[in-house]
Amino acid sequence: MSPHPSPTGVTTGTGTRPDGGRHRQDDRPAGGGTTGASRGRNIPVDTLRGVACLFLVTFHVIGFSASDGIQVADDSAFRYYTDSVDYLRMPLFTLVSGLVYAWRPLGDVHGYGKFMAKKARRLLVPYIVFVPAIGVTQAVLDSTNSSRELEPLSWLLYSLSPYWFLLTSFWIFAVVALLDSFDLLSSRVNFAALFLASVAVVLFTTTEDFRVLQLGQALTLAPFFLAGVAMYRFSLFPRRTSVKIVLTAVLLVVVVAVQISLNDLGGVFDGFGPFDSRHSVLGITLGILFPLVFLSWSLSSRWLAWIGGYSSGIFLLHSFAIGGSRAILGILGLDSRPVEFVVLSIAGVGLSIIGVILLRKVAVGRLVLGENMKVKAS
Repeated sequence: MSPHPSPTGVTTGTGTRPDGGRHRQDDRPAGGGTTGASRGRNIPVDTLRGVACLFLVTFHVIGFSASDGIQVADDSAFRYYTDSVDYLRMPLFTLVSGLVYAWRPLGDVHGYGKFMAKKARRLLVPYIVFVPAIGVTQAVLDSTNSSRELEPLSWLLYSLSPYWFLLTSFWIFAVVALLDSFDLLSSRVNFAALFLASVAVVLFTTTEDFRVLQLGQALTLAPFFLAGVAMYRFSLFPRRTSVKIVLTAVLLVVVVAVQISLNDLGGVFDGFGPFDSRHSVLGITLGILFPLVFLSWSLSSRWLAWIGGYSSGIFLLHSFAIGGSRAILGILGLDSRPVEFVVLSIAGVGLSIIGVILLRKVAVGRLVLGENMKVKAS
């Protein structure tokens, strides 16, 4: 087993732990002013971020149901796609967050306040900005496919999609960093106990019922974050090709099982229905095994890595990019679902990146993105 991928360089071999030890915290913006191919970026990890961004944007272009997004029928190929990627969409973002945290974890309880202050700036400031912004947009504009009452306090307490993930991430960081600061997660036994406990909570409770401040969603996604930490901390990326092949074969079996459950092929899973993407062993396994195999083979793409370099900004801005573009297509009278899908997907990614570049030119824009106001991206 090798401790790769590392956070520095573009190595696809055996990376080393970053200099600075467990006490150093990287304050570089997640999207960076640089591309994934630049010095200091890890191409396979940024490529995986890029994949997650495409899943996120295309999922929201299509919508959660027949009344959302481009309003496709529940039996369409588009809906089949969203049902499939739901197993990977947010788990990928969560697992990568855990992996990146593991590069420079918190190792001193005295640094906990400073660490969480940075996470508050990174996650809570955008939350406070973008939740009311999307709420007002959906309440005022007819083109959003959503009708909301003006209830800003309720929005902040219970969140609005997709910004619930910001609160979820904040709580996960808060707990894991605190445990790390007391060195409680350095042993495999302790870590395995916490991971298995988190999986048990997800499997045997309806965590999403705890909706206030998205505490339930934090419990739901905790296994993926912990898996990302474990992959780096305990060198779980295999070096032997034979092991990689076995893992890939297992992944394919899991994918096939998920597809059989979605399509009810041959009545194999009669009485069970589709496996829950969050609350089933199969769903959790797919959400963890896919990135493990992806990074074990060091799969990479320069353009996906470039997109992944702006993942944070794409997450924050894509809803507005898609909504604005949909309004324009409506004015133009375009009524072709495939064309809408392609145009809105490109706009969701491209316009978000342009928005990030423009916002980073001014201090308040960097603050809105959750970045350091004093550090101007080159």
